[in-house]
Amino acid sequence: NTYMLRRVGIAASVAAAGAATLQRRAAESHAAAPAPESLAAQRPPSVVRVAPLDDPPDVTLEYFALRGLGELPRLILELTGIPYDSVYHFGTGVYKPYAPFGQLPVLRDGPLLICESGAIARHLARKACIDGGDAADKARVDMFFELAKDLTSKKSGIHDPASADGKRLAAMLATAEANCGGAHFVGSSTTLADVALFHALHTFDEVAPGSLEPYPKLKAFVKKFAAQPAIAEYLHSDRRVPLTANEDGKQPHSGLPGYKFKEPLRPGTYATPWSPPGA
Repeated sequence: NTYMLRRVGIAASVAAAGAATLQRRAAESHAAAPAPESLAAQRPPSVVRVAPLDDPPDVTLEYFALRGLGELPRLILELTGIPYDSVYHFGTGVYKPYAPFGQLPVLRDGPLLICESGAIARHLARKACIDGGDAADKARVDMFFELAKDLTSKKSGIHDPASADGKRLAAMLATAEANCGGAHFVGSSTTLADVALFHALHTFDEVAPGSLEPYPKLKAFVKKFAAQPAIAEYLHSDRRVPLTANEDGKQPHSGLPGYKFKEPLRPGTYATPWSPPGA
């Protein structure tokens, strides 16, 4: 475990350095390019490489230029230091001919091509050895992974505690609070459970500041997880896309118009065009 953590830490540092250099070069060379204002922009996919310079990674994660179902896989890749290309799709649908189910996210890992966000997250967790130590731990990791998904499904309740979703969300947050061991939800090292719950809880804290105040252990967990160097760097990088109205839970889903970015997309996210293999 010590060797793995050391290896992951080095990989994360090298990958982040390479990514930062590539983003800076792309942003400088495309400074005049207009920023896409929403997911509906008719433009080719773009890519940010999170890997050592001039060393194409085996892993490519494709998703829309949104957080949505792509954010958890990105967090896993960033935290564990797996080198990868992060591809951002806009409104062209170029992925449909090759995506296994005709939808995103899609993960390429060498010759493997898979879709479905849960399958991708679990594959990456196994690849990075953060899926739990033994059979019992793996089962508990899966349990908390599902809890994180349930929390996200009730995110509108974070804005309306008196609603049915708000009451259900409060009950689930109380359960998470009771099971929070400080830095980890399962065992004594980071697992998929921690990454998934951080993703859900950090989003709540972002869209509804102060919403975690009734849950001091969860609040402390989010703060500690976000302070990890790999995560802190990612959260402030061009790879981190802004939220849209459809994602913050404040209003009903409004289709494509609701995917307008609430903050400007950073130049490094859209500066480098990407084409699917074989295109």
